[in-house]
Amino acid sequence: MITSSMRPLIVHMLLIIAAMLTMLLIAWMALQLPAAQLGWLAPTRANAAYFAWWRTLLYTLIFTGWAAALRMRPAPVDQQRLKRLGLIGFSSIILVALFRV
Repeated sequence: MITSSMRPLIVHMLLIIAAMLTMLLIAWMALQLPAAQLGWLAPTRANAAYFAWWRTLLYTLIFTGWAAALRMRPAPVDQQRLKRLGLIGFSSIILVALFRV
């Protein structure tokens, strides 16, 4: 039986899983694009690997800072704000990645 104190935890975990599945779906959709749609990007592809490493480093630093801030156990109101900021940041990163294609 699920107690009332476990429900928010379960909902939180389901939201995280849904966000991860959404991210995987978006990545899969980007991989399915035909080469003809990406032809206009050919001149800029030379720097793509370089910028990909920098983006990976930046996203890792952002996520690490956000996780460290959550680990400090701030007040519940501040913790909600941090979660909202994380969701907004995560959504922004996804939107930027989608519009780059």
